[in-house]
Amino acid sequence: MRLFTHHAHQTQIAKPLNDWLAKSGPVSALMQTARQLASLEAEVFALLPPALRSGIAVGGIKTDNRGPQAEQTLLLLAAHGAAAARVRQVVPTLLSRLQQRGSQVTAIRVRVQPEVGRGDWDTGTVERKPRSQNLSQAGMQSMDALARDLEDSPLKDAVRALLAHHR
Repeated sequence: MRLFTHHAHQTQIAKPLNDWLAKSGPVSALMQTARQLASLEAEVFALLPPALRSGIAVGGIKTDNRGPQAEQTLLLLAAHGAAAARVRQVVPTLLSRLQQRGSQVTAIRVRVQPEVGRGDWDTGTVERKPRSQNLSQAGMQSMDALARDLEDSPLKDAVRALLAHHR
């Protein structure tokens, strides 16, 4: 977790922002949760292969106390379906490694959430090469022979329209 202090502001009167955040009622609980999620995200990213890290974000932990033992489910958010599918393949290994490191997580869920903003996701448009629309001379002759051999039908009309388009 990043400390919100600057060395020039460390006087006897000024106190680091983290000190204030840690001591002020409801904000301290929020800061504790933020620290917990940041450390869990660091653990998850350390265990994931580098190719999977860019499309994944930690969404939170859900605690379910209804059963005999409290279950903590880690929610991972994927930028797209392909990233979610790849991460779902390594969920059993990831869960066992997290538990080996002492994490209390008992399950992992992966959800697709495209609007999760990460700066390293490429969301630009894809440029496509223009397709060649010209038929070869042999193709034109073959289509012409087909148009002559067909009986009057919608197919014959379509073949003639295609030939007219390419001439």
